Amino acid sequence: MKRLKRVVSEDFRLAVKEVKDMIETSDVLLTDLERVIEVADEKIKQYKDSSESRFLNEQETWFRLIIRILITTIDATCFKLKQLALIKNKERNRQLDEKDIEKLTEKRSDGGLFFLSTAENMKYSFKMYAAAFDSDYKIKYGKEWATFLRVQNKRKGLTHPKNKSDLSVSISDYKAAYETAE
Repeated sequence: MKRLKRVVSEDFRLAVKEVKDMIETSDVLLTDLERVIEVADEKIKQYKDSSESRFLNEQETWFRLIIRILITTIDATCFKLKQLALIKNKERNRQLDEKDIEKLTEKRSDGGLFFLSTAENMKYSFKMYAAAFDSDYKIKYGKEWATFLRVQNKRKGLTHPKNKSDLSVSISDYKAAYETAE
């Protein structure tokens, strides 16, 4: 009996590489997030009976890191979903317009960088990933989405502070980040 030779397309190999890299990247970021949460949990136990100002003074660094790492993880995942959508569309010989190519690659046609806000990036990457695989998946925009938007806006202030108050993180912000992570 003749052996059948399997032929795996270059696009499939590239998709597998992207998925592997997405998993490895997520593992690094989620490990960082878990480690920072562990420190925050220890600090919570240590300072739970302190005044609110003392408690927050000891916690804000960890709360800021949690929010930054969480949104970075979401951004990284969105980028990989867009890469997979590009690969799948190429494999299926689907033509994308210039604007979609810019959004998917995060590069303008002139070579400059193209970025969407995290919320827009999330909407777009999930939409394009679903479409590339002929799925009707849609993000649900309920209470969880509103919580995510709050965390995204907090991260924006943490990453690009215009004043000291942009760097303040409350217990409520921490809870919102926790809910977003879930």
